Amino acid sequence: MSIKVTPYILILTLLLSSLTVLGQQDQYRYLVLFKDKANSPYSINKPNSFLSSKSVERRTKLNIALTEQDLPVNPAYLDQIRTTGATVLFPLKWINGAIIQQKPKDLAKTLKSPSVKGLYWNFPADSSAKLKITSSVLSTQAVQSVNASDASIDYGNSLTQISQIGVDIMHAKGFHGENVLISLLDNGYLNANIATFLQKIYSENRLVGTLTTSPGLSSVYQGGSHGTEVLSAIAGQYPGKLYGTAYQAKIAIAQTEEEDTELIVEEANWLRAAEWADSLGTDIISSSLGYSEFDNTKQNHTYADMNGKNTLVSNAAHWAAHRGIICVISAGNEGSGTWKYITAPADADSILAVGAVDRTGLRGSFSSQGPTFDKRIKPDISAMGLGTIVGLPSGLISSLNGTSFSAPLVAGLAAGLIQSNPTKNNFQVIDAIRRSGNQQDKPDNFLGWGIPNFDRAFNLLNTVLGTEESKEPLVEIFPNPLRTGEKLTIHIDYSLPISMEICNSQGAVMMKHIVNSAQEEVYLPPLASGKYFVRFTLGGIQKVIPLLYNLGE
Repeated sequence: MSIKVTPYILILTLLLSSLTVLGQQDQYRYLVLFKDKANSPYSINKPNSFLSSKSVERRTKLNIALTEQDLPVNPAYLDQIRTTGATVLFPLKWINGAIIQQKPKDLAKTLKSPSVKGLYWNFPADSSAKLKITSSVLSTQAVQSVNASDASIDYGNSLTQISQIGVDIMHAKGFHGENVLISLLDNGYLNANIATFLQKIYSENRLVGTLTTSPGLSSVYQGGSHGTEVLSAIAGQYPGKLYGTAYQAKIAIAQTEEEDTELIVEEANWLRAAEWADSLGTDIISSSLGYSEFDNTKQNHTYADMNGKNTLVSNAAHWAAHRGIICVISAGNEGSGTWKYITAPADADSILAVGAVDRTGLRGSFSSQGPTFDKRIKPDISAMGLGTIVGLPSGLISSLNGTSFSAPLVAGLAAGLIQSNPTKNNFQVIDAIRRSGNQQDKPDNFLGWGIPNFDRAFNLLNTVLGTEESKEPLVEIFPNPLRTGEKLTIHIDYSLPISMEICNSQGAVMMKHIVNSAQEEVYLPPLASGKYFVRFTLGGIQKVIPLLYNLGE
């Protein structure tokens, strides 16, 4: 299957990043696209050559087929552009490209290479993307030192954030994230490998891998400290002080944010880390980063870009989600600023964007709001992001503010639901988390579906046979709205095969299809812009989902 790239993405004369790399003033980074994946030594029939056994197992369990997009970049193409003097920093298989470092005067040689399609740019010239930590720390309160002699087994001050989303019940039922792999994408993990509250990750050999994407860093334990604080909300263990929501999970950590600068290359870093996480067999990506502005203001996003499709990073989150990964993303801390809206990739569909509330459930004024530009509700849910108890690289325990800290709490909740419901796919778990929210009957663009709860989500995933709810097929379609040329993805947790019909507003059937697997992608026939209805039927049971088609085209 060929990879489709919309025309506005292929602007061949734009610079990806003018960052000085490794002290070389005349070196620049570019994101180069290749023409194809022809004559590749890799094959979708031999996934174990480029994916871990856990990644293959996840796809098999969720019935997710491999496609050409999953194949690594052809190594011969990488060798070809090295002959032009370019340094390949890392390939990017999902867009069939590579981040390279090269002098601008030599770039023309690379662009003339037979395998090169051009430079990638994910916006028209003055409307591009930026990465910014959405959860930059807003305040620090009540710092307390860690007392290594404190052997009391309790949550300490972290009980509130744990119990608010029912994770204390999750733990009491024996679910702590065991054997669930959570990958964090952040700016760095300073002292994470020596912090007392994270030591069990290492002593119990639960660290699966690390990844650095900045050319100047050789270790994730260099650079920023934000990732250490976020990681502690998931995996921290310090009796009487702090427990993370999935403190027995397996962990992988990737550094994607580059300190002291806001550069478009960081979106490519995020994509690189998402591909890496997928190849490891990750169940959950937790990322407390967001993109809305760059140091180069001409590259800033606009609100119109918050449609889940325009930014490279939101596409990356979408691609990860459609490979079976639950992506939990901070909504952003822009709620009281001039921007006020969510930041990318929180605008992506098929993911969980998380806003912030205080210990009483009231929204933090800084928490970014929705909707997306295409009118989808965001954030999806909310958790405690004011006074969240986390660990610091100094070894202290502190309370910090930001949606950075509400998102990892939910990532741990998701880990418990995966562990307790191993036959459910990521979309079913996401749906249950949303519907477990305390305002699920009336979601809004401030808290989404509200504060989720483990028990409610667990019960939604395990409805009692014979109830009316269990008789209705659990069906989800993405994306919605659907644009011309896009595939409609269908997820079904019900008896198969099941018939699907696309009907117009007058009831006329425009398309018929038999769904034979739990996840399928289909192209719709040419249709006029408007509202349609997707009708699923099995025996006497039906489910109808409205679908907006071709809007804005």
